Amino acid sequence: MNANEVLASALVKMATSPVKADRDAIARIERECGTDVIKIATALEDLQIVAIAMNATDNQGKGLKIFASGLLWAGIVGIAILSIRPNYLWYGVSLGFISGAAGRIEPFKS
Repeated sequence: MNANEVLASALVKMATSPVKADRDAIARIERECGTDVIKIATALEDLQIVAIAMNATDNQGKGLKIFASGLLWAGIVGIAILSIRPNYLWYGVSLGFISGAAGRIEPFKS
C-alpha cells in the first residue's frame, strides 16, 4: 500500500468515525479544500493512476533512443576518421555506432 492509498483510506475512516474530533477534522479538511472527502480520496486515486501511467511510458522509446544515439556517434566518428584516415572509415563508423549505443544502455538501473 502506498502513501496515497493510506491517506485515502484514513480520510474515509475518519469521515465515517463516530468520534466528534474526527468529524471536526474532516470538516476542516473539506472546508480548506472546498470539496467533500470522497472527492479528495478520488483525486488521490486519480493522481496515483497518472503516476503509474507516466512511469510506464518512460520505457517505451528506449530502443529508438539507443539506436539514434548509435547513429549520431557513428556519424561523428565517421566524419572524424574520414578527415584523418579515409581507409579506416567503416571501422570508425562501426566503433562510433557501438560506442554510442552502449553509452545509452543503463544496465544497473532498476
